[in-house]
Formats: sequence, C-alpha cells, structure tokens
Amino acid sequence: MSIQKWGGIAAITEACTYLFGFVLFFGVLDATGYDTPARYLSFVIENRDTFFVGYLVIGLLFSFALIVLVQAVYQTFKHIAPDLMRFSAVVGYLWVGIVLASSMIFLTSLAALAEYHATDPEQALAINRAITIVVDALGGGIELVGAIWVIAISYVGLKGKVYSALLHYWGYLVGLAGVLTLFSGLSFLATNPFFEITTAIFGLGQIVWFIALGISMLRQTQTQAVESVPTKATA
Repeated sequence: MSIQKWGGIAAITEACTYLFGFVLFFGVLDATGYDTPARYLSFVIENRDTFFVGYLVIGLLFSFALIVLVQAVYQTFKHIAPDLMRFSAVVGYLWVGIVLASSMIFLTSLAALAEYHATDPEQALAINRAITIVVDALGGGIELVGAIWVIAISYVGLKGKVYSALLHYWGYLVGLAGVLTLFSGLSFLATNPFFEITTAIFGLGQIVWFIALGISMLRQTQTQAVESVPTKATA
C-alpha cells in the first residue's frame, strides 16, 4: 500500500479522534455540578479510567496517525516547493511531539493525583493546577504549531494545484483561526470570547479539513492505480 494511501487513512483517523474527543468530553463525561476546581478534580478521579482511554485516543493515536500523515503529505507535495515542505514536515513532527508530551503528562498524572487526593486533597489540587497549565500550554491552549503546518500545506497545495482549491482555502481559514489563539494570552484580550470562537473554528474546522484531505489522497491513489493498469493494444 502506498504512502499516499496510508496518508489518506491517517487523515481520516485524525478526524475520527477529534470526533471521539468531542463526544466523550462534551457528551459522555457530564461535569455538570462540578463547578469548582476541587469538585472537578474529584470528578476526574472518579472517572479516571474514562479520561485515560480518552487521552489514549485523542493524544497517542492522534500523534502516531499524524506522523504518517506528515510523511505522506511531504512525499506528495515536495516536488512543488521542496524547501517549504521540509519546513512544514519539521513543524508537523514538532506538533506530534507536543501532543505526545502533553498527553503522556496527563496520563501519568492521573495515578499521582488519585494517590495525593486520598491523603491530602489540597496538595492534589495544587498539583492539578500546575499540570493543567502545562497540559493546556502543550496540548491546545495555543494552536500555533498545528496552524502553521496547515497553512504551509494549503499554500503549497494551491501553488501546485494539488487537490481541490476549496480544500486549501478552508485550510487557510482553519490555520488563521489557530494562529489567532496565540494572542489570547494578552491581558486585555484574555477574557474576550473571540478566542473561544477561534479555538472552536480550529478544532471543528480541522475535522472537515482532515476528512476532505483524506478523501482527496485516497481518490488520487485510486486514480493513479487505474492509470497504471496496462491497456491491451488494439488490432
């Protein structure tokens, strides 16, 4: 199976991990009533195994699928803009490392939090606050790295007329929303709901982008396979 076909499967897998995360964390895990940090920590510990499985999917599975996708996109686009695609591949692998790091920090923290919560809830709460900041910083508080990767791919795709132009314009929109999350840390913008919207656009928009990219890669693979079949010479 070609790297491009693996890339198409990986892209759709990425979208599925996003959908799984939205369903799990906004549907199945109902934190209604756990409206204080202490109560929410208790909620996390009570549902420790569910959170663990969730991060296995949205963190680890997402990351390893992304490695395949980054490689596949690089191989497909590198003839158009070699230097830019080398840059984008580095950014893509950096995104993999960031997501992996944040996920493994969260996964390893669950056991420690449960242990400390049983003996010293206040200490557990302080540890959880520190872990939350680190995980949020690496895993989605600022979406800059993933956004740059999407923008670079969209630019090269439009330049080389690879796949649909609509796909790449959508990539620009999603990438721009991700870049804007960088500025949410400014004091006079910290409480602006605009950045909640940009984060949502990046997350939800990437589901559509991953699905469209995956379908495009799989379709092109099928087209190439058909074109490579030798035809019989006619008399």
